[in-house]
Amino acid sequence: MALLDRPGVPLPAGFFGVECNLTDAAQTRAAVARVVQELGALHILVNNAAADTPKRPVAELPLEEWQRHLDVNLTGAFLMAKWAIPHMKAAGGGVVLNIASQLGHVTTPGNAPYSASKAALHSLTRSIAVDHAADGVRAVSLSPGAMMTRRLTTRLGSPEAVNREFVPRHPLGRIGTAEEAAAAALFLVSDAASFVTGADLLMDGGYCAV
Repeated sequence: MALLDRPGVPLPAGFFGVECNLTDAAQTRAAVARVVQELGALHILVNNAAADTPKRPVAELPLEEWQRHLDVNLTGAFLMAKWAIPHMKAAGGGVVLNIASQLGHVTTPGNAPYSASKAALHSLTRSIAVDHAADGVRAVSLSPGAMMTRRLTTRLGSPEAVNREFVPRHPLGRIGTAEEAAAAALFLVSDAASFVTGADLLMDGGYCAV
């Protein structure tokens, strides 16, 4: 299995890394070609990269921060899908899974570039599904809500602080885990979801239902 590598982060056994700038057309194309060369075929693409910048109101948001979110969160996913889909078609079909966010459905103060890019990712997912259904390619998105990950614990300082901040906003009385998000992703790319395309799975503990 292949991953787009993060320098300094060890990879599990059985994986190999491909260093790649997701905003660069040539590098993304070369990364996909390397995966196909190593594995012989490509059936699943998971677009999971996301930019992280300080929260700012729209009127105070620097253009470069807005552009960075669009470049990484949206254009990066577009480029990877653009290069991967022809290989999926050649392999008899495949799945593009875009990791979006509950903040593509709603927003919070200071999150305009993140929310806008994730909402656009929902739309891109639908377009891929419609454009490439005849090629045997499904496209789905997964929109996690608050998850107990390093991103949140680093931002707020500890798991306890994360729970104090986020748990009261969720009807289920807790936030999610990375393992739950992984299980949902595995379902979406599996044969059990073979009739699911152009859809988004919102897993947010009821956050958007309130």
